[in-house]
Amino acid sequence: MNDHACNDPSHSHDIGYDDEGVNLIDYIDRPGVRALNESTPESCKTIFKDYTTRSTSTPSLRSNSDDPELILHIPFTEAVKIKSICIVGGFGGTAPSMVKCWVNRDDVDFGNAEDLTGSMTLDLVDPDEHVGFGGTLDYPVRASKFNSVSTLTFFISDNFGADYTEITYMGFKGVSTNTRHGVVECVYEARGVMKDHKVRDEGYGGTAGV
Repeated sequence: MNDHACNDPSHSHDIGYDDEGVNLIDYIDRPGVRALNESTPESCKTIFKDYTTRSTSTPSLRSNSDDPELILHIPFTEAVKIKSICIVGGFGGTAPSMVKCWVNRDDVDFGNAEDLTGSMTLDLVDPDEHVGFGGTLDYPVRASKFNSVSTLTFFISDNFGADYTEITYMGFKGVSTNTRHGVVECVYEARGVMKDHKVRDEGYGGTAGV
């Protein structure tokens, strides 16, 4: 794979590329990102961070108190092929535990999120129990469902016991489906050890909707 290759592959952990592609942060249409039930308006735009700051606890996205549900809508500046998703939650039970995702669907709200079939559902790892991973595990997605993504919508339905949900980082790895000129930031998430993941599909990739 040669898409947006960096010049020094010896440092692929930090600035190179791997078989899951580039960090797609430069393709996120940040002004168009929106959330429902966020406690601080516009805070949903702040969780897309560089690799070097992905473990920072602030800024973050929080749901309102006594209501752990969140809906997060993310548009991209051009269609992308997504190969993995990384979601980092807060500690103390505030991290998301159950996430449903839709590709290219803009009509999801709290009135229909429970009933609509998602493109994928993930049971996430509790960072309080896996501190050694630094909360930066990559969750692979089913390629056939994520090969031409213009928007992603996430429904966070529950967390690990707190009265609000907190997300401190969200990132995607993959490739653009179109040629893009100019410099693309080549930064990557460390590949997580996936054997401890509780996700519903063959292996650990989540449950793809029918």
